Amino acid sequence: MSVTKRFELILLILLAVSSAGDDVRSQPTTQPTTPSWAKVSPEQLAKAQKLGVAVAFENAEGIKFVIVPAGEFMMGSGDDEQGRYEVEGPRHKVVIKKPFYVAIHQVTQGEWKSLMGSTPWEGKHGAKSNPAHVVTWVNWNDATDFCARLAKQDGRSYRLLSEAEWEYSCRAGSTTRYCYGDDLKLEKLSEYAWWGSMEYHQQPKAEKYVRAPGLKKPNSWGLYDVHGSVWEMCQDVMHKSYEGAPTDGSAWMTGAVDGEEPSHPLRGGGAHSTDRRVRTASRHSYRQSASSHYVGFRVCCNIQ
Repeated sequence: MSVTKRFELILLILLAVSSAGDDVRSQPTTQPTTPSWAKVSPEQLAKAQKLGVAVAFENAEGIKFVIVPAGEFMMGSGDDEQGRYEVEGPRHKVVIKKPFYVAIHQVTQGEWKSLMGSTPWEGKHGAKSNPAHVVTWVNWNDATDFCARLAKQDGRSYRLLSEAEWEYSCRAGSTTRYCYGDDLKLEKLSEYAWWGSMEYHQQPKAEKYVRAPGLKKPNSWGLYDVHGSVWEMCQDVMHKSYEGAPTDGSAWMTGAVDGEEPSHPLRGGGAHSTDRRVRTASRHSYRQSASSHYVGFRVCCNIQ
């Protein structure tokens, strides 16, 4: 091979390598990334990638969210579920048509004080001042005000979960008493929940306060403390059964008695609650203006 042809061959190889490099550099780099703190499932990742949105994000207040995919589930408990209450029926199908974001933790004292500028738990029973601890001694009006201020701050539509959204998020695809299984012998419940076990009741009174969120195992969608810790307020008006309840996952806001203060559903149970009360389907309620050491809340937001 002549020197000239050899030079031409080398030149062609160099041009090909350069062109290949340009092709690699030109590939889009928009693949969604998963933050190290987000314990999400393949289902959540697939949904986020399909929509072209983040599978998880952290807002300006430091509240962390993960995507909850659309889907359907059976809400409530069946007649054969051990420990069920009548208020948990009738069991019915709910279809969640749109995915949404849910906070992985309940709102903390630090997040509350940063946004609202108040400390309603100070000096109250069952609470210890610590920015990392779950906020308590706030009522339903306070919680919805928190969501409104959060929305005004960064433009997302923050709100309380509907009761159906709460149970759907808690179940994360499960159909059992707890998000991880039936656990009739309570062998694993303390791995997932702060609840009223013998260990809790044996604590001195000074230690019976709500701790920081996220110290137990999350459910399959990366949500922590869906069992125990504090009862979580929902958006709906409370009803004594699911007769006539919406089947699309929306909040059930009708049915309040004129002239009477409405009550709203509480879900998940608290640190003082029995194993029966911290089941996925368990329901309780509280008056709109009432607050307590065992009631808090979690926020969610629509995908924009």
